[in-house]
Amino acid sequence: MRLDKHSSIPLYAQLRELLVEQIQDGRYKPGDRIPSELTLCEELDLSRPTVRQAIADLVADGILVIEKGKGTFVAKEPERFVIEHFNALTFSFLNFDTYEGVGLKPIKLMEPDPELDRMFKFPPDKPHPGYWVVEWPLQIDHEILGICSSYVPVQIFPKLGQSISAGKRMVDIKSNKYAMLPQKGSLNVLARPAKNKEAKALNIPRRTFILAIEGPLFSRSGHVCEVLRVALRPDLVQLEMN
Repeated sequence: MRLDKHSSIPLYAQLRELLVEQIQDGRYKPGDRIPSELTLCEELDLSRPTVRQAIADLVADGILVIEKGKGTFVAKEPERFVIEHFNALTFSFLNFDTYEGVGLKPIKLMEPDPELDRMFKFPPDKPHPGYWVVEWPLQIDHEILGICSSYVPVQIFPKLGQSISAGKRMVDIKSNKYAMLPQKGSLNVLARPAKNKEAKALNIPRRTFILAIEGPLFSRSGHVCEVLRVALRPDLVQLEMN
């Protein structure tokens, strides 16, 4: 193994890419121990700070893990929580049979928002009372896997906030509203860097990539009745679609 000391690319970056290539090629498999810092220094004629910087970068990226007193290892694939039969209604609040045990945050009333107004196709020149914002975490054993947000027009469910605060059952909340409940959706699934609020809620570093699910849900008549915005940790969650 040799690195190009005359290259404009820093040596720590070259070493980082070399280790990544060796992991991808199968030389080092998940759970394998990589050579020690001293070994890498001697084999590649590198300084200790250079090697440490390369390893620190790979640890920060989740590619390597350091076990104190044992060494540095290729990270193992984490066990992911599988969301089976994922579809447009999986995270729909209006599709819930019950919200007991979900961990709903206090429901909020949101003023009209231009982006949401476009999704709900509300005329810009026609005032409306805004949206209920229902938020809850997706968590297993106190581990936050994702955060879910549902936006419901007040004009469709004018008493939703009061009903939830009073602990009213979903069957009663949805009574006489079945024509306005979601039947299908048009969701975008996108990998993107987490926004600051999402990173804080998910307990991950800023700009870490997440799986974002966003889009409108439609009632039987084809009108938008709910908009979803979901942020999931791809290292902890796996979506299974049929």
